[in-house]
Amino acid sequence: MERNIRIEVEYEGTRYHGWQIQENADTIQGRLTEAVRRLTGESVTIIGAGRTDAGVHARGQVANFFMQKDLPLHNIEAGLNAYLPRDIVVKSATEVPAEFNARFSARKRVYHYYISPRRTALYRNFCWQFFQPFDPQVLQRLAETIRGEHDFGAFSRMEVQSDHKRCIVYESRWFQDRGMWVYRIVANRFLHGMVRTLVGTMMDVARGKLTEEQFLEIFHSRDRTAAGPAAPAKGLILEAVEYEERALV
Repeated sequence: MERNIRIEVEYEGTRYHGWQIQENADTIQGRLTEAVRRLTGESVTIIGAGRTDAGVHARGQVANFFMQKDLPLHNIEAGLNAYLPRDIVVKSATEVPAEFNARFSARKRVYHYYISPRRTALYRNFCWQFFQPFDPQVLQRLAETIRGEHDFGAFSRMEVQSDHKRCIVYESRWFQDRGMWVYRIVANRFLHGMVRTLVGTMMDVARGKLTEEQFLEIFHSRDRTAAGPAAPAKGLILEAVEYEERALV
């Protein structure tokens, strides 16, 4: 009998070419696919909730796959971890209804972007070390302007696998944590490169390179070439993916 297995995955993306499997490249999806094959002897398709870019990390990525083998769930979790490198960890494995899809069943995705205004050894692979003066109050004002439903074409790469670039942003704010500035954004979906481009452009305003009025003009232009450069990938973490309870039982 075919089983639909949902896994929650944590990984450090530093040495990987992103989530999505690619020919001749080491990826998170590729590593998970190989781990399932070694554990079960089956070739499966791993469906991820978010396609993180090269160098981006995850604390709460969600994926699912279908398998035939009748293994207990705790053996699936332990077995996958036995075949995965130390920078990829399966935190849990649960059985879900056949119609559950990690990507299309998701209702919200939560990302955090970390900026350190000081040099750091412990978190150097998990933040943007930014040493120029910037105004946090400007960052907060800009974050508030993007809440709601908008077209985010100005903050996404040109190629988008969708017929539109509209996203609903439920939460957008900056806060401090362990001496770092953290941007928290929660939305129903994210476009390719969207968070990093938002952060890079907001930082250009906060350090005086652009005005707040120019930021709004860029936002409404829907033109990616008008926005600032994307912030470094290593500062971005996929924190969580949220689902309606009925999708999981």
